[in-house]
Amino acid sequence: MPRVIERHLLARLRARHLALLVALADTLSIHRAAARLHMTQPAASKSLRELETLFGTRLFDRHPRGLRPTAATQIVIDRARIMLTEMQKLGSDLELIANGALGKVRVGIMPVAIPDFLSNVLTHLSKDAPGVVAEFHEGSIDWMLGGLAQGKLDCVVCRLGDATAAAHFSREALFEESVCIVARHHHPLARRKKITPAMLASADWIFPGGDAPLRTSIRQFFADHLTTVPIPKVECVSVLANLQMLQDTDWLAFLPRPIAVQYQRLGVIAILNAPGEWPMPAVGLVTRAETNQTPALDAFVSAVRYVGAGIAEIRARADSSDHGSTGNKRQAGLRPD
Repeated sequence: MPRVIERHLLARLRARHLALLVALADTLSIHRAAARLHMTQPAASKSLRELETLFGTRLFDRHPRGLRPTAATQIVIDRARIMLTEMQKLGSDLELIANGALGKVRVGIMPVAIPDFLSNVLTHLSKDAPGVVAEFHEGSIDWMLGGLAQGKLDCVVCRLGDATAAAHFSREALFEESVCIVARHHHPLARRKKITPAMLASADWIFPGGDAPLRTSIRQFFADHLTTVPIPKVECVSVLANLQMLQDTDWLAFLPRPIAVQYQRLGVIAILNAPGEWPMPAVGLVTRAETNQTPALDAFVSAVRYVGAGIAEIRARADSSDHGSTGNKRQAGLRPD
């Protein structure tokens, strides 16, 4: 029976069916879905009946206020989104290949991956696979993992928090990366040799979004010191936006240490001598568990693994060399020579 259904779908399922499924899921209205796809409402209703016949099950329950997906529908919708996205990517990739490229890889990047790690990855990629075009997207972890699940992104480089452990993802750790507390260069706390938890609790803050792994460490730190967790002035994941806000205020923020070291050298910010450990998940690579590997994605993953292994080796050397010259490289986020 499953193979009969599979052959039936391959023979009759069309791209317009997939587009209608996604539009219905987004709007929960046949009228609005039809308008989005420039169809008449009767044509949309007919296509929905065709879909339900194809899948052998009701996909939406009809209610006075609109449609409601059935239990079986979400699986179908998730697959439809991925297939539509893959079709859109195919057209773009074919155009690139026609112009001599190997293909495009679409990557979600957290700020922790933006310093020298990313430039080293691109340097390695340009040498080993010069025909690969890399397209980078920065955003919250929820946004990027959503894009990965829907096929809009091919992989994500981020901290391997709980959200990355879902069954439909495959992940691998690359290296450890610490964070530190920063402020504008001439902030009153920048000159203090000792900063207490109470000072941190009374400060104004920029925090990462509520879905960020760091928020767990923040809550734990203030709970351990019997102080109230500050209510942030802003929640933001953009490094550039955070740096600008720090220049204009006396707020505090967290930054990945390699980024903080770079901007401290430029005199933009100061790394505070603040108490506390801020345990963070490792930086790693996340892909879809069922993704179809492409030459472009294979080349990018290979470059990420190579550079990540170099950084991990530097971390290991630094831990055993008591902050020698290798430790300086560690702070800068450089790979081994």
